[in-house]
Amino acid sequence: MNEHIPRPTSPQKQDNEAALTTPEALATEHPVRPVLQRVTPDWRRFEVARDRHLDTIAEGIAEALEHRDVINAQTAKCIAHLLSRSLSKDTELAYYAATGYGDYKTLREEYLPLYHHPDAPASARELIDWFGTCHIRRIYPRAASTDYHEPYPLTLDKLLVPTSVTAGEWSGTVHVTGDYDSRTIHGLEAELVNLRVSEDPALQAYLSLANVNAMSGDIMEGFHDAFVATYRDIEAAIDSVCEIDEREREVIDFVNEKGLYFDVLTPNYKVLQEQAEEGHDFVEWGGRVHVFYR
Repeated sequence: MNEHIPRPTSPQKQDNEAALTTPEALATEHPVRPVLQRVTPDWRRFEVARDRHLDTIAEGIAEALEHRDVINAQTAKCIAHLLSRSLSKDTELAYYAATGYGDYKTLREEYLPLYHHPDAPASARELIDWFGTCHIRRIYPRAASTDYHEPYPLTLDKLLVPTSVTAGEWSGTVHVTGDYDSRTIHGLEAELVNLRVSEDPALQAYLSLANVNAMSGDIMEGFHDAFVATYRDIEAAIDSVCEIDEREREVIDFVNEKGLYFDVLTPNYKVLQEQAEEGHDFVEWGGRVHVFYR
């Protein structure tokens, strides 16, 4: 019952048509604004606007801290206004400040240069963390954290964002932390091409996991540390992970010792899977089940 499909030592071509991909959602259906060309932020204008709205923002953050939640919509709009003041009025941040809506990718390409700017005030980075994590969680309520126990307050470098990528013939959804922009994500796509991800369903399954950071620095090291095996179906995977043969032998020995008799043992796969998922992830992908340590 422990039969599993050995992982090939060399990549093999697989049919990817059944791969499950989740298109990256957009926050709104308004026309997407062209990405703002990089400009030098006017931090003086930001600081003037920050001081003017300090009480409103402080109240919003205090409320979030009290409930261990993201900031409310009004506070997010206020922060977007401050950030837009450092750039220009014709930005997605300014649109968000006025409406409470915005295209995630366009917003990201505007606030991340501010976030990483060497002259950015500490308060700007803190407010971008509050704004960015709020907007991400608004679009992706189940976005995972890089840490086993989610930190609070959340920061962009700890929150994993479902991100659509294309690497050669393969397109799928991976997860990268919220502090990476499109240029870095394009670099990830090139790396995935080099790793021949389109030919490796097990690697695709691994990258689909919500808690796997595709920008961790060494994708293959993380994959090999986590990978258990590939199985033909979920029952075969559970048989192996839960060591059903060993459990059956223990039951048989116990029954024989007590002088009892039984006809057949039937595994309760639902219960066994719940037990196994405490330490393993089961990913149905490409007609097989791939198992990883959590």
